[in-house]
Amino acid sequence: MRNLILPGLAALLAAACSSGPRPAEIAVIPQPARIVESEGFVKIGPDNVRTAVDTAMSNPEGYRLRVGDGGAEIVGGSDAGVFYGLQTLEQLRDSAGRAPQVTIEDAPRFRWRGMHLDVSRHFFPKEFVKRYLDILAYHKINTFHWHLTDGIGWRLQIDKYPLLTQKAAWRKVKDAKSPWIGLELSDESRHDSADTYGGYYTKDDVREIVAYARERHITVIPEIEMPGHSEAATFAYPEYACPTARPGSGIYCPGREETFGFLEGIIDEVVELFPDSPYIHIGGDEVGKEQWSACPLCQKRKREQGLKDEHELQSYFVHRMEEYINSKGKAMIGFDEILEGGLAPNATVMSWTGFEGGIKAANAGHDVVMVPLDYVYFDHYQGQNPCEPQAWGGYNNVKRVYSFDPVPPGIAPENEHYVLGGQANIWTETIRTPEHVEYMLLPRLAALSETLWSDTTVKDWKRFERKLDRQLDRYAAKGWKYAESAFTPYIAEQRFNGDGSLTVKLDTELDGYPVYYTLDGSVPTQESAVYTDSIMIREPATLTAVTFRNGKPTGCTLTVPGLLNKATRAKVSYATSYNAAYTGGGDTALVDNRYAFKRGDDKAWQGFEGKDMDATLDLDSVQSLSGLGLRFYQHIASTSVMLPTRLTVWTSTDGKDFTVAADRAIEPNDDSEALIAPFDVRFTAPVEARYVRVKAANAGVLPEGHPRAGAPAWIFTDEIVVY
Repeated sequence: MRNLILPGLAALLAAACSSGPRPAEIAVIPQPARIVESEGFVKIGPDNVRTAVDTAMSNPEGYRLRVGDGGAEIVGGSDAGVFYGLQTLEQLRDSAGRAPQVTIEDAPRFRWRGMHLDVSRHFFPKEFVKRYLDILAYHKINTFHWHLTDGIGWRLQIDKYPLLTQKAAWRKVKDAKSPWIGLELSDESRHDSADTYGGYYTKDDVREIVAYARERHITVIPEIEMPGHSEAATFAYPEYACPTARPGSGIYCPGREETFGFLEGIIDEVVELFPDSPYIHIGGDEVGKEQWSACPLCQKRKREQGLKDEHELQSYFVHRMEEYINSKGKAMIGFDEILEGGLAPNATVMSWTGFEGGIKAANAGHDVVMVPLDYVYFDHYQGQNPCEPQAWGGYNNVKRVYSFDPVPPGIAPENEHYVLGGQANIWTETIRTPEHVEYMLLPRLAALSETLWSDTTVKDWKRFERKLDRQLDRYAAKGWKYAESAFTPYIAEQRFNGDGSLTVKLDTELDGYPVYYTLDGSVPTQESAVYTDSIMIREPATLTAVTFRNGKPTGCTLTVPGLLNKATRAKVSYATSYNAAYTGGGDTALVDNRYAFKRGDDKAWQGFEGKDMDATLDLDSVQSLSGLGLRFYQHIASTSVMLPTRLTVWTSTDGKDFTVAADRAIEPNDDSEALIAPFDVRFTAPVEARYVRVKAANAGVLPEGHPRAGAPAWIFTDEIVVY
């Protein structure tokens, strides 16, 4: 055992003093393996914290922490173990600097506890990367997967190939005939240092960040994408793409011998910059192999090597790069597509498409890191309210992350040790600012940290919920931005009753916080009705609900308009049929009082592919109507769903003779991100009618410049409200 003096100990403990009160429960995240509490509290400061290293401990990242009358003592299995003990001590201290008398014995379940950051789609400055590392360290994360190259962004200085980081090589352009953003390489930009798009890290930046991570016992794993996702590189150096591919195709040519020399030159410099990393990550995912099928050089390579298809050609590429990476004393890691065509002999698999690739690799004797997108992709939404910032893909809330287990069924017990651990990924296609990154990271990182550190025998969701309340105060004290999505009310269930009333049940992801609501559209206060078991609605209403924490509104406000409006539960007939893949719930989808979220996979959307939406509502009796409201979805960046071009409404008393009540063109919206466009259509005068026909004109074939040019446009809608 040796004594250890840690740099910055005083600052670490001083920072802890800013946390709020409420020391009633040992609220440490991640949950320690063993806690023995004693009576009383002890004032803790830099002068009464003793640290030491005991290399005889079974886990070098483990630690023992004792807080007693003499102060705090931390013994770690290594310097890292002591560091993690200090993170625990920081969480134990209250705003007065006191910690409960306690003995904690702790060690992590997994040795790979990772967090990823994509800086290629959007560049984040060096100081933010260091702040990001601070957040990871606080949660006992020990691996930082730094996604440095992808698509249009190459963010790492490579001296041998300077065009990779000539920042003006990428220029945003808008064609006057197309509203969608594209990118082009300017010939003169190869010699111009002006920056209109991105940025990159110099070698000095990288060395500084790696050293900063080392002080926090975090290993930085660099990712250099290959053979796909390399548009920036193949634009700057087209001689390493297939001769038949379009400029900047993003796929390296394995038929060119020079391609391997190019990449080996890059690896040489990467290895020098990341001495601590045992791995070089090559990505290896989503390779458009059709380019290789059309390339005579690739076909020649296949014949020479006796390869039967392009999957085996990718395997050949990966094998060659692994051999070179191994020759530099590093191991190769890649996403689970590197399994295609046969896995390189020493490769580690990062399984992202699900657990299946990881199960296959582990059972074959390969190391695995689990990163299944349906659990730990933090670029996915964490709430279902329209106030959530733009995200990518599905829905992974805090509870979903907490349920993640890196060792799934299907791995033979004798092979479970091949699972090194897991991590979460933040891809930044839709994330442009550091504040947005932090919002997507916290508090989901707290759930991830407990999943990767704590043994399954000590994990408990209800206890985690209580601890998270305290953790959010700590985030606020540190100035870290976190999402309050878990507090936001949502409709968990609704049902129509025999008397025509509607019963609505609300829920929030985190329990134990009061929810107040109104039915007149006003903003709820603590004087409003308190939600208990359900809400009975007997007449037209706009439901508004909000959660309160510490006497203040928290999270987003739930607003559901048009409940029990004149169209609710009307009979609907369709002149054009909706698509079987997007029924929204069937023929009642437009009149069931269910609203969709701004995700294309929300089951409440009803979709029409390549055709108009044309539906007629039977309101059951002639009524005085003043207008209607409806909503449409659009997401240019990743779907074919577009706003309609025209909206026409007819009314009728008998269902035979219809009169136009409203007709309006819809201006196109060229925003590439997901949006929900509401339309409030008021008639010039009240109309007596029983039938309402609504037609939304489809945009037709998607134009040149759209990411899916030439495909038929879709219309997505969810509800029609009649006033």
